[in-house]
Amino acid sequence: MRNSVNIIIPAISIDEELLKCLKEINKIKYNFFFVTIVLDHNYSNKPLKFKYKIKKIISGKINMSKKRNIAAKKFKSKYVAFLDSDAYPNKNWLKLATKYLKEKKGDVVGGPGIPFPNQSYLEKICYLSKRSYFVTGYLNFRKYKAKKRYCDWLESCNIIMEKVFFLKYGGMDPERYTGEDKEFFERVRRKNSDLKVFYSPDLFVYHKEREFRGFLLQRLCFGMDFINLIKLNSGIKGLQPILPICTLFLLLTIFILNIKLSIKIFILLGSIIIINTMILIDIKKYIKNLKSIFLTLLTVNLANLFFAFGGVLSVINLNKFLLNKIYLFSRQRNKQ
Repeated sequence: MRNSVNIIIPAISIDEELLKCLKEINKIKYNFFFVTIVLDHNYSNKPLKFKYKIKKIISGKINMSKKRNIAAKKFKSKYVAFLDSDAYPNKNWLKLATKYLKEKKGDVVGGPGIPFPNQSYLEKICYLSKRSYFVTGYLNFRKYKAKKRYCDWLESCNIIMEKVFFLKYGGMDPERYTGEDKEFFERVRRKNSDLKVFYSPDLFVYHKEREFRGFLLQRLCFGMDFINLIKLNSGIKGLQPILPICTLFLLLTIFILNIKLSIKIFILLGSIIIINTMILIDIKKYIKNLKSIFLTLLTVNLANLFFAFGGVLSVINLNKFLLNKIYLFSRQRNKQ
């Protein structure tokens, strides 16, 4: 138990994605770990045989926050590491993470989520869109191997910390389907202003991108939760979640203004050209292929449009009826 790590993976069932994750974990160069999978149901009777121990919890249909909390409390370990079922870590993930924690680099450590090597072209476009500042803002460094740094928060698909630390602050909010990671870090920071969250590129995991439809639905869900994404103590950059919504309302206001049609078209087209020129300058920093640049530019626009629509649903108070259902639907993939 002294150096043991409980890798906690919430999932719906034992499917191909989870099996891929478990097979890749088999390659980890660290001796003191076990895996806890927390499932809605157990329809598979296939034995799970790997060189490490797998503990299985059948929790019923609950959200990922509750699943993570249950698994962290149930089994003894020094550390807890959170991973998604559609992701898998690099072989040095735990060795380096526990090293950084022992060296007090941070209270919580983690790294970027980079795409699967064999992703489809449209999944690649979704990934390239998420790398844009105009989709993920100042947190876009979490989508590629950026320089080491301290940051506000890390995503729950790739964070490692001591178990006592996680439980001391109450774990993750059991009522949240989205934004549970951000809420956890903010709650901890309110109680502990010295919280250190350490990002390191060598703690990367491979994270499968959603299909194109799922990516846009995910952005819709994030828009429905935009109030909780705003971070007032981060200055202007913390207000980025309201920009797509404000832009949509601005364009709609211009559209309905009682002015000449030619002036209206000039203002609308000018605004769209300026916005897309800024996006183009941003994505050309890391994309060279013209086709990929064009499709990424289009996808960034769609991502912000869906986010803005989600914000509208939130403003008219429809988010509480739709958020959980749409988020679960966004994770579904077409059967091959």
